[in-house]
Amino acid sequence: MLAPSAPLPRPSHSPTRTAKLGDTMIELEGSAPVLGSPLRGEFAIAPARHAGTPLLASDLRAGCVVLSTLPNIEKHACIFQILDLEEAIVKMEPRPRLVHVSADEAHHWHEVDHIHPHLKAPGYTLASTSSEDRAAFTAAFGVGVRGTWRIAHGLFGLRDGTFEEAEIPYDQMESPNVVEFLARLSSPKPRR
Repeated sequence: MLAPSAPLPRPSHSPTRTAKLGDTMIELEGSAPVLGSPLRGEFAIAPARHAGTPLLASDLRAGCVVLSTLPNIEKHACIFQILDLEEAIVKMEPRPRLVHVSADEAHHWHEVDHIHPHLKAPGYTLASTSSEDRAAFTAAFGVGVRGTWRIAHGLFGLRDGTFEEAEIPYDQMESPNVVEFLARLSSPKPRR
């Protein structure tokens, strides 16, 4: 078993991936991204906050991007993930682009805007996204949760469309360790 907030295995060959949500085990859908592999699939995720157009897979294939997945942005773990990322990423040079994708409705972002109006990263919603695009997104990042509309907490670092880091915490009641994730992302990578 992975420890809470442990990075994903490199690579994961397990056909069934599980995570803990309180006292319940959940089954994750989609394959865990393999570091060094390209982002696969095409999707358009509906804008929710500080974004006027959908998030396209092609947007994640240009430059350095950190993508954050959030199951329910009205919960503390999701708000901490958003806040921690935005506060830590401004200290990085060069600074990656940051985007958040939530499972829930766009109006759930209002609480974040009310409490933390200084946070500026764009947010997108799977709740207002077509089922085909949602399926393509959750398959590409391995964050689908079997039997529910929710997605798993996750952090993904991509450079020019290639996964450089990926973390889906085993304990889904906790947000990922943002500082450790960004340190791994900014450390030099061996040539593949």
